[in-house]
Amino acid sequence: MTSKDRCEEKHVISENLKTDNFKLKTDNFVTGQSGFALVMVMVSVLILEIVCFFLAQSRGIQTMTVFNRTKKLKALYLAEAGLAHGLWRLQKDPSWRTQMTGLSLGDGSYTVSFTEDTPHRLISVNSQSVAQGTKSSAKRTVCWVTIQPKGSDFFKGEDAYISEKDPDNRYGYTDPNRLMLDSETNKKYRTLVRFNLGKYPIPPDAAVISSRFSLYLVKGPDDNPSKWPLAVSYRIHRITRPPDNVQWVDLETTWKNRTSSLTWTNAGGDFDSGGYEDSRTFTALGWQTWRATVMTRLWMQNPSQNNYGLILETDPISGNYEFKFHSSAHTALGPELTVYYLDSRRP
Repeated sequence: MTSKDRCEEKHVISENLKTDNFKLKTDNFVTGQSGFALVMVMVSVLILEIVCFFLAQSRGIQTMTVFNRTKKLKALYLAEAGLAHGLWRLQKDPSWRTQMTGLSLGDGSYTVSFTEDTPHRLISVNSQSVAQGTKSSAKRTVCWVTIQPKGSDFFKGEDAYISEKDPDNRYGYTDPNRLMLDSETNKKYRTLVRFNLGKYPIPPDAAVISSRFSLYLVKGPDDNPSKWPLAVSYRIHRITRPPDNVQWVDLETTWKNRTSSLTWTNAGGDFDSGGYEDSRTFTALGWQTWRATVMTRLWMQNPSQNNYGLILETDPISGNYEFKFHSSAHTALGPELTVYYLDSRRP
């Protein structure tokens, strides 16, 4: 082997060593990079698991919060439903004081109780509810006032009766026993009453839930009530507003006239003959009561335009069936209007 051949062989060996070193370095670099990437992937997976865990925990808490809030709302609405039931009961019968216990509605129940504070003329309606183990409550206070058309200037109202038999005669409130009602054909008596709501402490925005009109029956057509005409209904109507807006006057009104100089549009009084608020028959002496909620609400909405009072009348029948009631001249047993209402200033 010549010296030239030996030099070429050394050069080849040197080049091969350089190539092997480069491959080794490259393999080490790739191996290092792969290990780093694996560590990063493992760290990322761990972080993702932690995030998912906390998201799941948060979602569970939110779900439980929503569930609890839903139960509270159910219990609250159930208590409000019980309160509405109690107010409805008072609307139908203001004397109702019986507790309504454990009434079921949906997946819960409610109990409604009534507490009366007679000296202050208040009725507390309390509703307690349970829905899916969650309790709630609601309360409203019902105020009430009894109005009488007494003859003083402050409480001045009007009451009188008018006679078809004597159409020009005036029958005002001065006689305590002279509010009359008779259904005899062509000889009818009708009773008129108006209450001055503006002189009593009822707030103008009060929500009237019930109202009752009462007259004290002092004498019937016979001493034996069993002989009274049970088939006859005695009805109350709201007196309608005349075209000139002038009120009837108790000491001047007659079958023909509402004042000494102004006539009724229809003889016998102007009222909504097509619909009456309530009717009843008489079976005994004493207080006789009619519902007057609708007309009282109208009177409260605009007393100067709507409140022309009420009229008590009946259908004509043969025979003399005359009833006498106490007028407002009676100090204790005159006509009464008892109004039950909600005052926005009270819970």
